[in-house]
Amino acid sequence: MNEPISVKLNQLLENTKLFLTLYNVKKQWQTVYPAVCKLSEQYRELYEQYPVALQARCAVFNPKYSYSVNLVINQCVLTAALCKSQQYNNQLSELYICAALVDHLCVGEQLNKLSKQLKFSDSDKRIWQLRHQLTAKIILTGGDSAKPITQVLAKLTKYKQALVTTPKIMLYDGGITLVAIANIIAMNITYSPSKQHISLFKALGDLYIRTPNLFAQQLIKFLIAHIGPLLPGSRVIYNDQLMVYLASDNQQRHILINVENKNKIAWYRVKALLNSNAIQWQSNDSRIQISVWDSEHITSTANILNNGSLALIELISRLKLQHEYSYKALSQIMAPYPNVIENLCEAVKPYNNEHQAAKSLKHSLSMVGYFNAPAIIQRVIFEQLVKVTPHPLQQFVLTRLECIVEIIALLVSKNKMIQFEHIALPLYGYAYFLLTQCSTHISRKIMIDETPNTTLNTPISAFFGVSSLDTEQLKAQLTLLLSDNPWAIALLEAEHLPKKQLNERSKLWVAIKALTQTVFKPQLKLSTWQQQILDQQLTTQKWENHHLFNEQLQELALSNTI
Repeated sequence: MNEPISVKLNQLLENTKLFLTLYNVKKQWQTVYPAVCKLSEQYRELYEQYPVALQARCAVFNPKYSYSVNLVINQCVLTAALCKSQQYNNQLSELYICAALVDHLCVGEQLNKLSKQLKFSDSDKRIWQLRHQLTAKIILTGGDSAKPITQVLAKLTKYKQALVTTPKIMLYDGGITLVAIANIIAMNITYSPSKQHISLFKALGDLYIRTPNLFAQQLIKFLIAHIGPLLPGSRVIYNDQLMVYLASDNQQRHILINVENKNKIAWYRVKALLNSNAIQWQSNDSRIQISVWDSEHITSTANILNNGSLALIELISRLKLQHEYSYKALSQIMAPYPNVIENLCEAVKPYNNEHQAAKSLKHSLSMVGYFNAPAIIQRVIFEQLVKVTPHPLQQFVLTRLECIVEIIALLVSKNKMIQFEHIALPLYGYAYFLLTQCSTHISRKIMIDETPNTTLNTPISAFFGVSSLDTEQLKAQLTLLLSDNPWAIALLEAEHLPKKQLNERSKLWVAIKALTQTVFKPQLKLSTWQQQILDQQLTTQKWENHHLFNEQLQELALSNTI
């Protein structure tokens, strides 16, 4: 039997308070990382089920807890809401909630002083200045798995400053931007009798106007759309009575309560234009804080899966590379996917002299030929699959992916026996794997050792900031998506087989990765054996000389596209 929402909510708040005390006992520091992981999971799960119950934390200050605890709760709720508005996966959401939970781990006492406008001692100032370094030291007792949290904390203060600074400062990590926004808004909205705080919507509006960062503005717009015009827990006037807004039902009727009677809550379900006062207010009433959310009037939110990704994966599995389809067969397969057909019409531009888009599926197929069509269609679907997989670095992943695809296309352009899309398809599958299974490790860094490996080749993941991954899981996914594509097996072999065991297809992948390294990390020289394989493959792919290839590679200007 499911626990009442009031029990889950109360446990979450109490666990947050307890978690924030771990810093005070050095013997407990080793428990911080497992505790924060568990607590972030609780926030994410409860937000998915009952978002209004958690959103109300941003409207109602609980005097049972200190200012610092209320602040952290607000920041975690805002982080969960931002992640949900972006449809980030569980791993990403929990990472950013973890960062929100530990952001103020070492400065609870100092935050409470700030709320009372008390002066900091020299010790307070030192702790405040070093708070993130100290927190990183504590959570790293949990091992390397805690590193993604410390990477967020390391840049958080700089990102906060950059978000409200003009002229524009480039911010490259969308995840840290998200955590910084939650921090700024929480600091502005958390109730304090001695300092002025503002409503959630005013805080969001002020930051939207003030920040020069376009991604931050996008996050704010999505968050406002996600929460809606009324903040749960905020006070409203209806029929000249002061009431509390809780939620809206499927028919856009607002659920309100009047708590003037201490023995009984009066419930209202109304269709009216309400002006809420979304500024956080203090209430000792446990009914408003906890028990009201057990009502049958408040329903759980169904967890909506990303069906778009599942549909695209199913479509990929239905298209076989080695099969020549008729127009009728392809038309039947593609009919439920008008967006894919539209994207295909754009993708076939390079296949005609006028570089014009096709007007229909039939026109597209006539331009590329029915034998070539399955690979080209699969490429279009994979591109769409990457685009519909939410990630704060999605645009970076897509851009770098397209750059490597351009390298592949150029390398095999003179070999009429190879259709470059066949080679590129496993790369798209690999990128999708990184977005879904390694989402918390993707970064703009290129994770290649400065000392050349004399036996193994650089993995593709290194160009997306991922230093290690589950190769068996990668193999299973690529096999599932591309069971009839021999280049998928070749890619996997090029990742882990020593150089002496590589076949010609795997060596082509080694050459592709070597060229990618020369483009994006030119200061790092290739190993002798990588250079030998690259030279051999240029000859195999019918390039007359290296100079001609390098000239055309430079013309692509790939180093300027990231």
